[in-house]
Amino acid sequence: MSAATRVAAFLGAYFAANAINAFMPLWFADRGLSASAIGQVLGAAALLRVLAGPGWGNVADRIGQRRPVLFFAAFTAAGLGVSYAAATGLLPLLLIAAAQGIASSAINPLADSLALALAREGRIEYGPVRAVGSATFMVATAVAGWLLNRVGSWLVPWLLAAGYGASAVLSVFLPEAATPPAAPHAFAGLMLFRNRAFRLAVGCTALIQGAHAAYYGFAALFWRSQGVSDTVIGLLIAEGIIAEILLFARGRRLVEWLGPAGLTACAAGASVVRWTVTAMAPPVPVLAVVQLVHAATFAMQHLSAMLLLSRFVPAERAATAQALHAALGYGAPTGLMMLLSGWLYARYGGLLFLAMAVTGGAAFVFVAPLARVTNRPARGLAS
Repeated sequence: MSAATRVAAFLGAYFAANAINAFMPLWFADRGLSASAIGQVLGAAALLRVLAGPGWGNVADRIGQRRPVLFFAAFTAAGLGVSYAAATGLLPLLLIAAAQGIASSAINPLADSLALALAREGRIEYGPVRAVGSATFMVATAVAGWLLNRVGSWLVPWLLAAGYGASAVLSVFLPEAATPPAAPHAFAGLMLFRNRAFRLAVGCTALIQGAHAAYYGFAALFWRSQGVSDTVIGLLIAEGIIAEILLFARGRRLVEWLGPAGLTACAAGASVVRWTVTAMAPPVPVLAVVQLVHAATFAMQHLSAMLLLSRFVPAERAATAQALHAALGYGAPTGLMMLLSGWLYARYGGLLFLAMAVTGGAAFVFVAPLARVTNRPARGLAS
């Protein structure tokens, strides 16, 4: 198999596991956990995922290989998924979720780091490979929802273990990039913040991706309160993912033309439009049009950050940079904004999305510095 096929297969298995993970709250509830207890379990896992991710990246950089770290992380996450079946009570479930959060925190940033390194070597093209992950996530979500509706939530941890297990098996066949081991440095992660391009990538991602917290947590509830059926809500969410997939798979020329600064400008502008219109509780046809903008608010900023990290971070620190970017650009901001979103939604309903419009739009302040840092056409994601 080609390098692209092997990376795409691994991403497909991982994103399938990620999709199943969204059903874990149902399993927790059926095991007698209260809403408060479920929040504690999920919160602990999310927090440890943020804290542990950079450590995995540092290990991968130190040994100059990502594949063994990916195997260990996925294998451990699969074993912990199986252990859910025998666990009862809040404390055992919290410990398992926390441990799985630590293990799984390695997978996404290291896989992205590997894919970008292979793209720099001309062995794959990042966008189409990443599109496979998004497509698998969408399909796995639909299939899992259909299956659990028929057999019950008892199947969730077994599906989760199967997804991570498949990731572990497929990690053995991943190609390895020619990355030299990094010299030991006690503050390797902190040293990255001296890199202006890295700081800009983290800042833009934190604002634009963090603004999605209200969408992930409360869009479905808000649309249901407007009388939109669950079936239509599912179609709206799927539409956004399809738009994302199309940009990843077919947007190479657009990405190269816009470059990091142009992509972030489009993502910030789209955030203002998308979340403002969503806050106005428009009819379904308008929502259907606005959902297409997910390709800009999510995918364009993701690609902007990947271009920056690929081009301006030294190859021997790429895994650490990806892990830190995932923790500080995605994990921590999304978690904090989710807490804020809950408070705002309880008080102001759909007007919560106006706050997200302001948050995402604030990334405009970084566009000019990005343009100065990236003063040539972007080539980092092309083969």
